Amino acid sequence: MSESRKDEDLVRIFSAIYNVLFLLYLPYGRKGLLKARAAAVPKWLVLVKVAIGLSLAILLQTVLVRHLVSTHGHVDAIAVSMALPPAAAIALTALLFLEYSRSSKPSDLVCLYLVSSILCDVIALTLPPSRPHPAGGGQVAVLGRCVGYSLLLVLEHFRPRAVLRDPDADVELSPEERSSLLSRAFFSWINPILNKGYNNLILDEELPPLGKGLKPELTRATMLQAWEQRAMPETKIALPLALLRCIWRPMAAAAVPRLALILFQYSQPLLIKHSIRYVSTASVSTPIPLGYWLIVSSIVVYVGLALVAAASQHRINRLCLFTNSALIGLIHSKTMDAPSTPHASANAEAITLMSTDASDLSSIGQILLETLAYTLEVLIGFVLLAREVGWIWPLPLLLIIFCSRITHHLTLPLPARQRAWNAATQRRLATTSALLASIKPLKMLGLTAPLARRAQSLREEEIHAAAKVRWSMVWYNASANALGMFTPALTLTLFALLGSKNGSLGPETAFTTMAVLSMVTHPANMVLTLVPRGVATGAGFARIQGFLVRSAGTGTTQRRGTVGEGVAVEVKGVTLGGGGEVVVVTGPVGSGKSLLVRAVLGEGGTVGYCAQRVWLPGGTVKEVVMGMGGGDGEEEWYGRVVEGCGLRRDLDALPEGDGTQVGSGGMNLSGGQRARVALARAVFARCELVLLDDCFSALDGETERQVFANLLGPEGLFRKQGTTVVMVGNSTQFFEAADRVIILGDGGVKEQGAWRDLKRKGAAIKKFIPSNGDHHSTSDIPTANLAKLSAQLRARDEAAVDLARQTGDITLYGYYFRFAGVFNLVVLATCAASTAFFMTIPQYWLKLWTEESHGASPGFYITGFLLLSLMAWISTNGIMSSTVLRVAPESGLKLHKRLLDVVTGAFLSFFSENDAGTILNRFSQDIQLIDKQLPSALQATGVQVFKLIMQIIVLFMAQWWLSLSLPVCALVLYVVQKIYLRTSRQLRFLELESRAAVFSSFLESVDGIETIRAFNWRSHIINDNTSQLEASQRPEYLLMSLQRWLNIVLDLMAAAIATGVIAIAVLMRGRVSGGQVGVALNIMLVANSTLLKLVSNWTTLEVSLGAVSRTRILEKTTPSESGATADIPEGWPSRGEVRIEGVTASYGNDTPALRDVTLHVPPGKKTIICGRTGSGKSSLLLTLLRMLPSSSGTIKIDGIDISTLPRDLLRQRCFVVAAQDAVLLPGETLRFNLDPSGDTKTEEEEAMMDALQKTGLWPHFSSPPTDTADREYYDHPVLDRNFSSFPALSAGQTQLFAVARAVVKARVLTARGLRPVVLLDEVTAALDAEGEALVGRVVEGEFVGKGLAVVVVSHRVWGGRDRVVVMADGRVVDVGE
Repeated sequence: MSESRKDEDLVRIFSAIYNVLFLLYLPYGRKGLLKARAAAVPKWLVLVKVAIGLSLAILLQTVLVRHLVSTHGHVDAIAVSMALPPAAAIALTALLFLEYSRSSKPSDLVCLYLVSSILCDVIALTLPPSRPHPAGGGQVAVLGRCVGYSLLLVLEHFRPRAVLRDPDADVELSPEERSSLLSRAFFSWINPILNKGYNNLILDEELPPLGKGLKPELTRATMLQAWEQRAMPETKIALPLALLRCIWRPMAAAAVPRLALILFQYSQPLLIKHSIRYVSTASVSTPIPLGYWLIVSSIVVYVGLALVAAASQHRINRLCLFTNSALIGLIHSKTMDAPSTPHASANAEAITLMSTDASDLSSIGQILLETLAYTLEVLIGFVLLAREVGWIWPLPLLLIIFCSRITHHLTLPLPARQRAWNAATQRRLATTSALLASIKPLKMLGLTAPLARRAQSLREEEIHAAAKVRWSMVWYNASANALGMFTPALTLTLFALLGSKNGSLGPETAFTTMAVLSMVTHPANMVLTLVPRGVATGAGFARIQGFLVRSAGTGTTQRRGTVGEGVAVEVKGVTLGGGGEVVVVTGPVGSGKSLLVRAVLGEGGTVGYCAQRVWLPGGTVKEVVMGMGGGDGEEEWYGRVVEGCGLRRDLDALPEGDGTQVGSGGMNLSGGQRARVALARAVFARCELVLLDDCFSALDGETERQVFANLLGPEGLFRKQGTTVVMVGNSTQFFEAADRVIILGDGGVKEQGAWRDLKRKGAAIKKFIPSNGDHHSTSDIPTANLAKLSAQLRARDEAAVDLARQTGDITLYGYYFRFAGVFNLVVLATCAASTAFFMTIPQYWLKLWTEESHGASPGFYITGFLLLSLMAWISTNGIMSSTVLRVAPESGLKLHKRLLDVVTGAFLSFFSENDAGTILNRFSQDIQLIDKQLPSALQATGVQVFKLIMQIIVLFMAQWWLSLSLPVCALVLYVVQKIYLRTSRQLRFLELESRAAVFSSFLESVDGIETIRAFNWRSHIINDNTSQLEASQRPEYLLMSLQRWLNIVLDLMAAAIATGVIAIAVLMRGRVSGGQVGVALNIMLVANSTLLKLVSNWTTLEVSLGAVSRTRILEKTTPSESGATADIPEGWPSRGEVRIEGVTASYGNDTPALRDVTLHVPPGKKTIICGRTGSGKSSLLLTLLRMLPSSSGTIKIDGIDISTLPRDLLRQRCFVVAAQDAVLLPGETLRFNLDPSGDTKTEEEEAMMDALQKTGLWPHFSSPPTDTADREYYDHPVLDRNFSSFPALSAGQTQLFAVARAVVKARVLTARGLRPVVLLDEVTAALDAEGEALVGRVVEGEFVGKGLAVVVVSHRVWGGRDRVVVMADGRVVDVGE
């Protein structure tokens, strides 16, 4: 039998197989369709498909009949094979009708069958026929079937989406899920996104949803279930095992195409071997069809390689997203159950775990899968290698073992070093988070510059900790690269000297061996690289698991009854309330009032809660008041609540009424407005039990009396609702209206009962209660003039850079290069070019060796080969060293400083216009990209570009006629990159921006955990987190899919070139040498990998540069406070005399906050600023501190106009401020918290301790630590202890600490001969009468008594040498003694 006849039989067998499989599987697919709901589809399309299918069935049946007639009814193998297609065509027609009318997407079964049939028909049509077909019927039938099935495939692929009768049945399907098999294989489903991105701007709301398998709510639930099923007690691998149980399904889905990829990859050496053999043995006896099958094989191998590689990486990307989403969900779930803490370090820990650790661990499934796959590749490679070089095959194995031992030794300290790096990152983020959270008081205190220096020093410590990890990376990278560089040279050298005759190498053996070795050393190299990465993830697992298993703590309360049954709460035998009572809890500072209220929370049911430290989530005023339950249809009740809480006047004054955004943490509202909005939220919820933790302290006297009467008076809302109210307060009007009063003191309950009974005890309770009833705050800032807030302003800023989003900005590279350092980049580029040359030229050197060394000594070629390998190894080590040891730390440090300077130097309005999560995202996610991804992507992109250039040069040197394809390839690359980059840049921008919402979600969850639990909003917060996470992953997933689309395009182009190489070799057989074919195919083997890496690293570079772009945009669009450059005179201020003359100031529009204010503040006296809410008191302080710009008038201190002076120096040198919201830095020492500027010398420690003693705080801080880890001190056993190691301060103690800090700063400045102005902004709002008297004595003794000018925002006169200034509507209306 001839070779052609055998080939035809093979095609018939394959055709019979896929027809039989189709017919056997058809009933199973049809069963599901019959149960499906019918859809509305265009009828003409159905008729066209049915007509084509039936026509093909008739044609194929006619050909079968004619064949039987020609054979006189004899049924042979050909007749059997021809009988199946007609039956399959009829079945296909029925299936098409059902699929089209009852499915929302094209049929995968139909697509698979049509593709198989078309490919089989193409081969049958192109094969040389073994004998003529009778009347041409066979060929006509095959051609007709090929054309008809091609038309059906086109109609099936591009059909319009079916409209189901149930409109809600298909809303959750993503474009990928609705697409056909071919569309998913070639990623053409993303073409609409490409078209949109090329022609227009892509908006976040236009992005399609994620597929069902990637929904964050699913990944969260799966991970939580796996974590709950962990073995107890937990071992060190409890979290890794739980994660493995969670992700095993997507891992298995990724493993299938990964195994197929191995099959196609190892088909390449066999293809190279047979191609070289075919060309080298130019004998007429070689059958012609062999060349045909080589071409077909090359198409199958290279196209299959492109499709399988894309599918494999796509599945791995889905696995990484799934893992990241699962870990974030698990961490967030823990934050919802964790105990509340006043320390900002809790925020930093959650943010660090969510961003850094979870991001690092998102690739753990990929690392595990790739390690197993690469290990399998190594084993297969050794089998193929043994067939080529015989007994020499163990040499690469020995080298692998040697390098692996070195890598193991180098990676031993890596987990500890990685933990140290992550811990340093967390310390930096804790300080940065505290800085951003307290930016307003920090600016008032003049501490932004010292805190910025501290954050930058922590950044330097982080870089130092990272350097140890990076050195480990350099060393194990050198070990891994040695394997890939020296193994081919040593193996071929040894084979040439010992395994061949006269040291000669044949092209077939040499190039096949090189191909196999590259496919052995590359996976072995990857294993050696992945293992350290996997080891390093242990640090992340340990940190997250430590966070997860940390005890959540329990309360000390017992709740009797349930909500709705006359709720009462009993704490250690003390009943707090029941049956609609109003209970007031009072006592001195630090007696445990707030702790008692917090103890009630978290015990079940829904509780209305208004915390002393107000928590407001993002949203409008109305949304915040109505809470997360919605409140739809309760407009009347909402109006009553607004009136009752005294908010109507404030809402009328706000820019957009109750539609005004509250801003991050309520920054866009005044202190009194925040308190009343939080109170309104508690009233609106209509809970049976309401807890009010000193929420009236932020209100002025008149507003407090009005709101108290509206809520707790005889006709108040709480009284009418029968609500049980437990409130903390020190005002006597609370006692008179309360049903019972509980007095705390000396660590317990001193007295309780009705106020009329307690008053009879007189002296016994005097020290535990205030002596007056008028203790209120007036720190409201008028907000009628606030500008529109973050959403609109960020949209405006983004619109300014929309053009750059779409088309890119080449100047961005120059911006980054300035931070990376020109010298560092020159070294990097030199090493990259050297690496490309020395890694590519050995292919051409091997060609010379195999073709020109016959009969000559091999020493010259062996020496050259080894020398090229050595130079390649040195160059790669140079790349790694210059990247991670020079470019990464230098650029990361400088960019962080630039970002820090821009943020801390911004006006206060910047923080009202931008969410805290958005800003913190820049210091976390963006800096992580700049640290870890950007330098590596830059060096990898540079290396791949140089390698690709060298590979093209060598390829054209081997087969110069391939240069004819260069213009076509260049045109394709130009068009593809133009389309790709326009869309990828926008998706990258949206990805980075959307991550900020996830940060905000975490921050809100941690900050407001008590309120969330009280109102039973846990499910709402979880839903918000999952929706924000999905919104952030939509652009990320599309960007990953877009990368796969680009990979497919480039791989298909490479497949066309590789197929062209083999086709030319077959057609020009006898005129092409085996060495030329070997060089070309080996270059194509690595060029394919180079293209893939280039695309991947290029995209990573683009994504990472987005972080740099955001920093540059922020720098360009954020005005800086620094403007004045005049020097402050030496010894100024010498008296501290303030003269304000005709000052008018506003918050940004035409309505002024201050109107023509003229005031004289003499030194040595206390000037008290009084007035109701919105009168301009705090605006006056902000104007003095140049935080509120003035439009007219002057402010002079000792005769110098302060508008000519730098703001930071003015606040640091001229003013001593004690704000109502004191700044505490739990991650720093007590010394740093007392003097963040670092101006206090060691010999002045007595001043710090004296300040703490005078404010009554020394006993609180001098108690010995309970944790033995805190017994190691630096210079002082108290001052150098970490602030978080002390017991938490109460609200009143926090204000006393602010006064102590002011005392320290005043002493430091007066010791230098300066006389600063002291500004006290409601520093007694949370204090009882005794605490207020204590502050009064400190102010008189430390400030007024030493001749300093003191300005106090307060509602009452403390006594002594006071001047009282009364303000109303932004004007000074009265001044008196």
